[in-house]
Amino acid sequence: MFARWFPKGSTRHIVAENTASQLVGRIVSTLAMTVVSLLIARRFGSDGYGDFVKITTYVGFFYLFADFGLNAAYVQGAIERPLGTGGTKSWQQLFGLRLIMSLLLVAAAFGVLSIFPQNTAQGYTTLVRWGILFLSPAIIFQATTTTTNAFFQKALRYDLATVAQNAGSVVMLVIALFFAYGTAMSGPYIGVLSIGIGSVVTAILALYFIRKYHGAILPLFHIRTMILDFKKTLPLGLTLIFNLIYFHSDSVVLTLSRSTHEVGIYGLAYKVFELPLVFPLFFINAVYPLLLKANKERPESSPEIFWQSLWLLLGSSFVIGAGLWGAAPLVTYIRPDFAESILPLRILLLSLPVFFVSALLMWVLIAQNQKWRLLAIHTVAMIGNLALNIVFIPRYGYVAAAWITGMSEAFILILSSFFVMKSLKKKGAALV
Repeated sequence: MFARWFPKGSTRHIVAENTASQLVGRIVSTLAMTVVSLLIARRFGSDGYGDFVKITTYVGFFYLFADFGLNAAYVQGAIERPLGTGGTKSWQQLFGLRLIMSLLLVAAAFGVLSIFPQNTAQGYTTLVRWGILFLSPAIIFQATTTTTNAFFQKALRYDLATVAQNAGSVVMLVIALFFAYGTAMSGPYIGVLSIGIGSVVTAILALYFIRKYHGAILPLFHIRTMILDFKKTLPLGLTLIFNLIYFHSDSVVLTLSRSTHEVGIYGLAYKVFELPLVFPLFFINAVYPLLLKANKERPESSPEIFWQSLWLLLGSSFVIGAGLWGAAPLVTYIRPDFAESILPLRILLLSLPVFFVSALLMWVLIAQNQKWRLLAIHTVAMIGNLALNIVFIPRYGYVAAAWITGMSEAFILILSSFFVMKSLKKKGAALV
């Protein structure tokens, strides 16, 4: 049956295989991270888990800054070159640029932290600050892994990325379990140590696969090429950064204006909500190179790829959302005080279909080279989101944060749909 639906060598087979590879990797890493999070939440309560959320959320900002849209630009620029005819050298240049960016981001993480007010009971306490300082070097290894994923995406070999990710996840879990039950280390530091070492293992193994199967891995530092690549990806990079700011600014405002208990309550709800968001990301990662190839070789096939992707993502969002809505009360099995997480989780789940579809439209606009319009959309969304968070979260807490998150993504969906449909109408049958 599956052979008939996904014949080998077909677009469906390629997309399904690479999406499945990414999902397997994410399932393993998510299970490992979930166990670590639940371990901290169960043993140290909402306050201890809240401190862990503060550390990982802060460093997570800089993790994603290292992306800056460079992977998408690399795939788009290298898609016309067969593997082995310059693709490796191009990847080495990308690696060099990412290393420089990640070092600057580590320095920025330290610098920004010094600006935030230091408190003893809430906000960025001494414990949280030390956790951030210890975890920040992992930005370099995360940036390395992100760079290897660009190569795997171009080659449609996400199976190799999955093996590396799984190995790092298993190491992370083993270390967390060992220190949780074998030492008196505090909860946040257990998470910091396990995540940091896990990221090192993933990066090293991913580099090993590229070296083994595709050649050299030493970074190249061509300043002129780096500047050109940076300028080329500027609108997309800023878009991703603005998207990141609005997506996580609620946690920062909560940290600065509400109790650590509330940060932990919302952090758990958000952690569960983020789980299904990886599906559209991985699906689109597999579709994006095929969409670019279709645009170059068979433009008439692009609309079919788009509409099939849209309906699949929309349908899956309703199924997954309904399942998580019903399962929301299970968070009380972690600890009874996490019952408060049910409300913000269900509010967030209402926006799940919006997130699934807007993710697809974002990459369609990128494929259409409408990056500046995309940047304008996300700039307005970020400004509005920040304003709403600053005004309402100090007064209404995590409930306001959950509603504002969904409203911001709905705004992005509406404007993105307008520009995609406008382009579709203008070009007739051709989508990209």
